[in-house]
Amino acid sequence: MYCIPYLLIAQETAYLWDFGDGTTSTEESPTHEYSTPGIYTVSLTASINEKLSYSQQYEVNAISPAIKSISLALPDMIEVGKRVNARVLLSSDYDLSLDYQWEFPGGLFHTGQEIDFIFDEVGTHAVSVKAYYDDVMVAHDNFEFIVVPNNENTSDPVEPTAPSNQVQTSTAESSSGGTLGWLTPLLLLVTLRKRSVYANALN
Repeated sequence: MYCIPYLLIAQETAYLWDFGDGTTSTEESPTHEYSTPGIYTVSLTASINEKLSYSQQYEVNAISPAIKSISLALPDMIEVGKRVNARVLLSSDYDLSLDYQWEFPGGLFHTGQEIDFIFDEVGTHAVSVKAYYDDVMVAHDNFEFIVVPNNENTSDPVEPTAPSNQVQTSTAESSSGGTLGWLTPLLLLVTLRKRSVYANALN
């Protein structure tokens, strides 16, 4: 019986990670922290006995972890048929330049951080806001807008009444038919009686 010797060849695997921000690693399972938010392309190259055996690229979203929340600045009341101004408020420790897309009921879309819009129906309307960085969605939230009837008076305006040029006379100053109008004949009667008494005294 013959024994056939086996030649054992050790396979040594080498790894090279490129994190897309100028840093690399040769570990098999490294960890990496980005100092600046962004979208990075990470590449992995694996070699066995110095021969390429595997290569892969990954897209890493380092923007979303830097976003704490998104909210909206809105008026206290949204009335049907009235123009409304709304603005996206981004909470983050970084100065991020993002693009925003608004989706309204009925498949209507608006873009921009600040927009104007008008609702033509009363009720609760769902609005979706998405934030993008280099065409990659990095944040998304849904909001409900409560639209109330327009309480503004839409009836024809009433013509203002012209002020009167007449001066209202007090009853105490009236010379005819007023409260003190009866004093005139009474004083005349008293005067005539005094004259009559004085004439009799002379006689």
